[in-house]
Amino acid sequence: MIKTRCYSRQIDGLRSADASSVTEIGLRFAIIAATSLILWIKTENPVMLIWGFGYIGMSGAYILALASRRLSGSLRTYAAFLCVSVLLSGWYVVMMIYLITLDNRVYEFFGICGIIGLGLYCLSRHSELTLLAICDNVLVSLSILGAVLAYFGKSGTPSEMIAIAFAGLAINAYYSLNFFEMMRTRARLRLAQEAEAEAQKMRAVGQLTSGIAHDFNNILTVIRGNLDLLTALPEAEDRDVMLNEARNSVDRAAHLVRQLLAFSRKSQMMRSDLELGSFLTEFRASLQSLLPDSISIAFTIPRDDMMIRTDRHLLEAALLNCALNARDAMMPTGGTIRLRATPSATAGEVAILIEDTGPGLHEDMISRVTEPFFTTKPVGEGPGLGLSMVKGFAEQSGGRLKLRNLPQGGLQVALVLPLA
Repeated sequence: MIKTRCYSRQIDGLRSADASSVTEIGLRFAIIAATSLILWIKTENPVMLIWGFGYIGMSGAYILALASRRLSGSLRTYAAFLCVSVLLSGWYVVMMIYLITLDNRVYEFFGICGIIGLGLYCLSRHSELTLLAICDNVLVSLSILGAVLAYFGKSGTPSEMIAIAFAGLAINAYYSLNFFEMMRTRARLRLAQEAEAEAQKMRAVGQLTSGIAHDFNNILTVIRGNLDLLTALPEAEDRDVMLNEARNSVDRAAHLVRQLLAFSRKSQMMRSDLELGSFLTEFRASLQSLLPDSISIAFTIPRDDMMIRTDRHLLEAALLNCALNARDAMMPTGGTIRLRATPSATAGEVAILIEDTGPGLHEDMISRVTEPFFTTKPVGEGPGLGLSMVKGFAEQSGGRLKLRNLPQGGLQVALVLPLA
């Protein structure tokens, strides 16, 4: 029994090679149709029509099936398309060799051009498909061998046979050398890509380490300073203040760890039904205490029937990240944070909107701010995981995160979640 594996990437490679260029497909079919009609008219042999239009029909069905996006990514599907591709090439080649056997220079020319054309097609279209490229190379080699043998049968002198043999070997060597050079180039490219990916990973780790180390160092400095002062303060009230500062720093460290876990999607979601109106009302009250007097909150109470099912604490952390980013964007002058929830354009979804009156983001940055470790803040003031965590939470909840600059200025962050 065939063990099921995911061959989607290999099938996508076949699709890209054989079913991606409408212009190339149309031109190829037009040339084959015209050739089969001309040959039928000249030879009055219906085999010519059967060959040409049979190839077009089978190849068209193959391309339509390959273009379907509902294919299973199984080995059986991949093997079936691979075999059909080789069979189609074989169907095409048989007629090319048959034309060479005919006692007519025009037909021989058609046959030779057809074989060379097949070889060039295989080199240009199937170069990234290793297994199919091997099959094509073998098929082209056999086709050239068949053409050489066909000419041998019509050659009268040894010198002609030697010339035909050398010509066939030269053409075959050309395709074989190109094939092996293609394999070497692919191997070098793969090694270069792996090296670049490793370098990018190390740069990302370095950026992450720098941001996290700075944040943790600040937190530990606060904890150590408060603990050092604790023993020097005679008043119990003052010691309580120091202890509370130390506890708050521990909470900030725990929040940083939760950000990392949420970013890596290893945090477990504890889902429950939430009524958005009451949740956002409570969130607004807790957010107000974190904002300076220069920043106000404009809150619009959503409809009572808006219910979502998600992790309350992760949702609160995600919205808090967005709100604090809005706060930082408006500092030091201040401004307004608008908080509201509205039905999304897609049925069955709600969009929780956080808007600010800051300068907004450059258009090039909007697509990058959700990338891990990317931050617009100075080095050391944040690891760049806030919005990537929010995006991870949204996708984990079955929703998405959208950002856009507002026409009147400022940035809108939309956390789109499915309704319960």
